[in-house]
Amino acid sequence: MAELIVKTIPITRMDCPTCIPVLEKEVMRLEGVKEVRGNYMTKALKVTYDPGSVQLAEIESAIERVGYRIAYKRYPGPLSRLKDLLKRGEPEGIPSISDFDFPGKVLHASKTVAVLFSSPTCPTCQVFKPAFRELGEKAGGRAEIYEMDISSTETWRKYDILSIPTVLVFKSGEVSERFTALPRMDDIEKSLGLATT
Repeated sequence: MAELIVKTIPITRMDCPTCIPVLEKEVMRLEGVKEVRGNYMTKALKVTYDPGSVQLAEIESAIERVGYRIAYKRYPGPLSRLKDLLKRGEPEGIPSISDFDFPGKVLHASKTVAVLFSSPTCPTCQVFKPAFRELGEKAGGRAEIYEMDISSTETWRKYDILSIPTVLVFKSGEVSERFTALPRMDDIEKSLGLATT
């Protein structure tokens, strides 16, 4: 076995302490990673890994996969990303709801409803949204999906949302399932009754 390497990776776009468990979990999935310790104060991940089993590039890719950036790498600027969006056309977004809409659209809904609690400044939320949007298309009217921005609403406080993204599934006005820390889409599909077995 090769000697273990300990690498401290500075992370950008880390806006809240709840980012740490998402990053740690994603990097720990890699074979050869022995330990991951995130530090919100220094905005860095300290990764202990076996270079014979995993390469630094794979660790960096895992960090980027959940929406974060590495401070020592260069990324395209906002203008080039905007040009890319304009070229391909942005798909229709997830319907967002306000505190005022919530009772009628969620608590008194006749169908099962999934609500994504997120924030526009949360990188993991932005990575998760396209898959959640696809889930809404797959539901095809059998279930409803909505997004609620925690930075402009208060409803999330009533449901003890401690990290984002969090998805709550409501049936008959009650929370039937709760999914946190980069939820798995197949689990949400099952809770909405959309999974094909």
